[in-house]
Amino acid sequence: MIYSWKFLAPGSAGWLVVSVAVFLSSVSCQPAQDEAQKRPQQATPSATQAGVIELPEGSSLLAQIQTERVGHRSMRMSLKAQGGKILPNENRLAHLGPRVPGRIVAVYANLGDRVQSGERLLLLDSPAFGEAQLDYRKRRTAMRVAEKAFERAKALSAEGAIGVSEYQRREAEHENAKAELYAAEEKLHLLGMAEREIERLSTEQLPHAEVAQVFLRAPFSGEIIERNATVGEVVDSSKTLFTVADLSTVWVRADFPEQQIGKLNTGLAVEVRVAAYSDTVFQGAITYIGAMIDPATRTITARSQIPNSDRRLRPEMFAEVTVRTQEQSVLAIPRAALQQVGSRTMVFVIRGSRRFEFADVTIGESSNDYVEIKAGLKEGEEVVTEGSYALKSEALRGQMSMGGPL
Repeated sequence: MIYSWKFLAPGSAGWLVVSVAVFLSSVSCQPAQDEAQKRPQQATPSATQAGVIELPEGSSLLAQIQTERVGHRSMRMSLKAQGGKILPNENRLAHLGPRVPGRIVAVYANLGDRVQSGERLLLLDSPAFGEAQLDYRKRRTAMRVAEKAFERAKALSAEGAIGVSEYQRREAEHENAKAELYAAEEKLHLLGMAEREIERLSTEQLPHAEVAQVFLRAPFSGEIIERNATVGEVVDSSKTLFTVADLSTVWVRADFPEQQIGKLNTGLAVEVRVAAYSDTVFQGAITYIGAMIDPATRTITARSQIPNSDRRLRPEMFAEVTVRTQEQSVLAIPRAALQQVGSRTMVFVIRGSRRFEFADVTIGESSNDYVEIKAGLKEGEEVVTEGSYALKSEALRGQMSMGGPL
């Protein structure tokens, strides 16, 4: 408003009117100024734009605010795998096939059966196996003959009835027969015969049909997870007839980002979760870390062994794998101090009794109620924990009234 002044002589009627108008105008403005001074001051637009919010004295928000200093804490980090899968324990996995060619006569185990160590899985009729048994019987007979001849020669030599050369010849024949019998017996062991089955061959007479028959047996207790055997089928040593797995323990294969290699070590605790049992955490430990990086995914494979006595974990299940690292000292703050604004992670730093500066931070791993801070804060700075959300709301409200970004 532009005022136009006209000088009037003092004491004139006009001079008196102007004086009264000026006085009334000044009196009317005074209550508005007093009212403005009484109202609480809000965060100033210029302060909010600078990344600082200042609360008025006596604000109810001040009573809600709790703080904590930024410092180093001993934390056990969590490393999450990009993907995990349940696998059989390959140290307790067996692909079984015949050691000699032949025809399947009988099958005793089915897919899914639990078998004990040494239990019969199938019966195979094999001419080659029959020949090996007959050769063993022949060598055993030759051994008995050579042994008797050697005992007789020993007695005659003691009486001087035979010369030294004859005695030595009988002794050599006995040693050769013993060696040939041992070789024939070992061949039967290699073909899968048990000791008690070999002893059966010592009898005088054997049923002809049984001479060529051999059993395929389970090497340890486990479950049949694969069967490829049919009665009457002709098979050779290249075919896998059964796969037996001991699932009392399983392996978990997990892939971790290349950047986490330095934090992985054998022996670290592992937590495994599967969709079928979402409320259950299976515990184990890392037993192996891969020697090479996958060039396509830039990940490294870690393998863990998990107890599975109740058989709930099945091979080929997908798993969520978390590794708990060893405790280490890191710069950390309470999780409650963090606030998310769009894609930014922020905290409120104390800059005075009523002044708070919001700062962008880069976070790392988390453990319980604390989060690692990689950038954005210094040790010793004080951040708002309880009440940080209310401060964020106040800052956003002030920023919206200014029409600019936080």
